[in-house]
Amino acid sequence: MIFAIPRPCPELLWREGAYMTPAELGGLLETCTGYTVEDTTDEEGDQIFYVLTPGGERLEDGYPFEDLETVGDFVGWRIDEALGALDS
Repeated sequence: MIFAIPRPCPELLWREGAYMTPAELGGLLETCTGYTVEDTTDEEGDQIFYVLTPGGERLEDGYPFEDLETVGDFVGWRIDEALGALDS
């Protein structure tokens, strides 16, 4: 019998500094700020990411991020601020 271990919630993953999938980071960002993450590929087939505004527009269009760590560095303070407000 194979058991699947469920992943912790994105808030816990973020606080622990654990790896997050694009969907987890995008969902957490959306919950905290209304912004989200678009996961796509460039012309060469490489995975890239954009931060999307609540209206669905790319933030600073033409500025794709090459990895989720860079996205996290860019939006992390917003997530930290929102989670901090929940703790107080």
